[in-house]
Amino acid sequence: MTYDIPRLLTLASAGKLRVPRFQRSFVWDASDVRRLFDSIYRGFPIGTLLLWRQDVPAQAVTFGSVEFNAPATTDALMVVDGQQRLTALVASLSPRNGPMDERFEVFFDLSRGRFVGLNRGMPPPRSIPVRETLESRNLLSWLREHGEDLEDSDLEVADALGGALRDYRVPAYIVEGNDERLLREVFDRVNSAGKPITRAQVFHALFANESEPGSPATVVAELRRIGFGEIPENRVVQSLLAMRGGDVQRDIHDEFSEDEDPADWYEQTERALDKSLRFLQGEGIVHQLLLPSSFPLPVLAAFFHLHSDPEPSIERLISRWLWRGWVHGFGREGGQTPALRRAVRSVNPRKKRPEEAPGEFAALKALLEPVRDQELTDLGIGNFRTDNANARLVLVALAALKPLSPTGESLDLGDVLGRFGADAIGDLVPKHRSRIGARGFWLREWPDLTGHEDSAILASHAVSPIAAAALRAGDIEAFLAERAKHVEAVTLNMVNSKLATGMRVRPPLNSLLVPDPEVAS
Repeated sequence: MTYDIPRLLTLASAGKLRVPRFQRSFVWDASDVRRLFDSIYRGFPIGTLLLWRQDVPAQAVTFGSVEFNAPATTDALMVVDGQQRLTALVASLSPRNGPMDERFEVFFDLSRGRFVGLNRGMPPPRSIPVRETLESRNLLSWLREHGEDLEDSDLEVADALGGALRDYRVPAYIVEGNDERLLREVFDRVNSAGKPITRAQVFHALFANESEPGSPATVVAELRRIGFGEIPENRVVQSLLAMRGGDVQRDIHDEFSEDEDPADWYEQTERALDKSLRFLQGEGIVHQLLLPSSFPLPVLAAFFHLHSDPEPSIERLISRWLWRGWVHGFGREGGQTPALRRAVRSVNPRKKRPEEAPGEFAALKALLEPVRDQELTDLGIGNFRTDNANARLVLVALAALKPLSPTGESLDLGDVLGRFGADAIGDLVPKHRSRIGARGFWLREWPDLTGHEDSAILASHAVSPIAAAALRAGDIEAFLAERAKHVEAVTLNMVNSKLATGMRVRPPLNSLLVPDPEVAS
């Protein structure tokens, strides 16, 4: 079937058209919205909507900057595919009832025949807001009000624009009922074409209860309190699956039986990831922007779920596995997916069979076995990029120096990275961002380094006395070369101490102790 645009707006305002909570937020920018309107004006196809008829409760429904109070209904159309297009149309064409969002302030430039946005917060001259064109009376009212600024030809163009928007028909496919097999096919097809929804979003769509806040996204939100930053939602889903045991890449459609509550597992996943992230912070990874790879998260979650209070010797083995994996890779497999499958099975091999999971030491021994035991001798960093794994090893080493501000104050790097993001990793000297010798925890608002700073401040940023002298002399190239050499030495020293190369994998001492036989009284 097809819908004209006025009908879609009527359905949205009546609460009959809704965006499920699992859908991604609106990610289009203003140019994407304008291109959509240009396609409609020219009569180009904009794709088929995929809708799912469902019973829904009364709730506030939001499309971009527009919100409606929607009543409960038995025949709402949930948007499975087409959220970005529908949000753009509803928010741009409906009367504005919330804060202005410039992405949805779309105008048609009558003189140039093209869709435009605001210019420094103001509508361009001889441009009609598209939200005034959908109803003939609104269009006539706007034309009368602005008639003195328009030419005769503008009236014809405006009328043609209104007709094009009113008459355009959008094809839609509607899924009826709650047939589980049909729903699987819908989600799988949407997840394999176009811009797919993620596995985490499909997981939430299948198992979230409308009255229950639990979801991969809410786990991520709850974990923000730790100050670690946002972890990927797909890692949350993998962590939950790892905690339940078996293959983390398995089909998720039948994950829970009827007597299981997915919300309980979200809570358990949050607790396990809380322990995992705090462990990483104890290893010097104070924020996810310093994490060389998020690969270990599901494995750590499964381990801490099964072994919530490991003894110090086991924690040292976990640390060894992490650092060896970050440096040399987590296995011999050709990709991350098979390596992750094997690693999770080493900790929790069978779904819903925790009693068959190996003990703490056996799990760590299995994890360490395929990971290389050798020192790191070369960082191999060319251009310094903060998303490079080895560059992040450098950042962890620099963080371990406890960098100071230019006034000598200690930095809470977790807080600084949370507030400034990657901008917290700035330039000690300008115009050399790609050089390892120039980068560090130096905010843009701070003055450039001069070499005259207090020695404690310089040392906290891996600036050796030789590098500082070069900087004071104005020899930037010598400074960069000397600091790069020092930073690499600091990094290799820290990393190799974590790798514990050549150390035997020994079971905990208490597992070797034989209890004394009871002495007869």
